Amino acid sequence: MRVAIRTLALSVAAALFCSTTQSICAQGNDPIAAIQQKLQERIVLATLDANGEIVTAGSVITLRSGSLQMCATTAPAAAGTPVNSYKNGRLSAGMFSWNLGLGLMKIDPNSIPMHTAVAGEKFWIVHYNVMKNNVQFKIWTDPDSNNLRYWTWLEIPFDKKQVPSPDQLMNTLAEVLAVEPVHAQQAQDESGQQAAQAPPGLATNPVQDSPRPPIPGQYLAPGGSHLLLLADGSFTKFIGAGQVHGQYEVDGDKLTLTFTSTGFLQHFRIQGGNLLDVNTQQAWARSGDAPAAPTAYQEIAPPPTPVADAPPPTVALGQTMDQVTTGFGQPLKLARIGVKVIFYYKDMKVTFTNGKVSNVE
Repeated sequence: MRVAIRTLALSVAAALFCSTTQSICAQGNDPIAAIQQKLQERIVLATLDANGEIVTAGSVITLRSGSLQMCATTAPAAAGTPVNSYKNGRLSAGMFSWNLGLGLMKIDPNSIPMHTAVAGEKFWIVHYNVMKNNVQFKIWTDPDSNNLRYWTWLEIPFDKKQVPSPDQLMNTLAEVLAVEPVHAQQAQDESGQQAAQAPPGLATNPVQDSPRPPIPGQYLAPGGSHLLLLADGSFTKFIGAGQVHGQYEVDGDKLTLTFTSTGFLQHFRIQGGNLLDVNTQQAWARSGDAPAAPTAYQEIAPPPTPVADAPPPTVALGQTMDQVTTGFGQPLKLARIGVKVIFYYKDMKVTFTNGKVSNVE
């Protein structure tokens, strides 16, 4: 009888142990590693250079619901950014904690340019952290009309401090962010079957064996900007009535423009005979061959607007960067100091604070 009771007790204990550990066993030996693996499969991170510019494009991210509080990348590094949390179908930003931290560091919150991103806006993910209690995504934007980028953290906390399965986490992430993996998009482009989903104005070439047109040529963006690539490796970019110059390099299907006046880099991906801006996903359609020599610049430049009766351009406090460059063209040199951006012209220095003219010398 004692042997039977002992056997029964051991059986009950074993059953209880298996039932309590079943959920843990179902998640695998390392649920954190499983989530990291799933994120690596679904999300391609964009990479940044030392100035916070996008070097390599990653997955295109679209905000599906709610809003994200973001701060400019020109803010002091110590200021950080608000941490937006998504839980129970709602997005909330920890503005109180962030403002409190700024106060302790004696940083005026009003000195930091802010942006409220809404549903439909697109971003890049440049980093993520998988921890025991949450997953955090570091989100980066393209430049706005004032040439400012914004960034923030999106946090997805785990309920009851339990690590969810990778599929559960991805389902929650899909509620707030739509993720388009770059490797999937590239695979479709290479197969020649992405024409229906290609950006407007960018034609794909379904004939895989046809030779690629030469890179030198003329290219048009949907907004009317005009890019001229010459055979000697130089380029001219026409924006409105102004133009800027520089050098370009081709590495496989990658094209990089380096602007002479500012040193700014613009990256394209070559698709057939057209160009795709990897930062903005804007298509530049090939519109013609390049002239034979750089002396042909003026031949393709937009006709000059009569200015005989027009007053000379002026700079006023409160103007945006776009307004200044429209009147005076691109600066000879550009500098960034905290929330300030300085344009250097031949006989003038214009200082912008939070994207608006604050001083002219």
